[in-house]
Amino acid sequence: MTETKTLITHHAGMIRIFMTRGTRTAIRGRGRIASLFRSRPLYQELIHAARQAGFKSSNAHFAHYSLGKDQRVETTLGEIPNHLLSVYVDIIGDHDRLREFCQKHAYMLSDSSIYYKPLEYWTFSL
Repeated sequence: MTETKTLITHHAGMIRIFMTRGTRTAIRGRGRIASLFRSRPLYQELIHAARQAGFKSSNAHFAHYSLGKDQRVETTLGEIPNHLLSVYVDIIGDHDRLREFCQKHAYMLSDSSIYYKPLEYWTFSL
């Protein structure tokens, strides 16, 4: 006879940060032009920052066809990468920790669109 497990609901949240593939973050203490050549793309910086902050889940999602802030439709150009296409990073965690993360990394996020969404995740009792 199998024992029925109870489904337990937990509350969490998710921030979704939108940018373009070519967006890079300024390196503190350096000029903007020098930063462009010495930094990773912003989406990579955010994922590494989320890992360092202790978040369990952070992912980058790439668009193949998107409408940008300037109302232009962008698409991939075959083998040529299009750095104007949208990319977004999801970070999942507690609301207050997500808020602190955004405050701490405001220098990276000031030109990005950030959305918060309440979530719940489920686990089974043992």
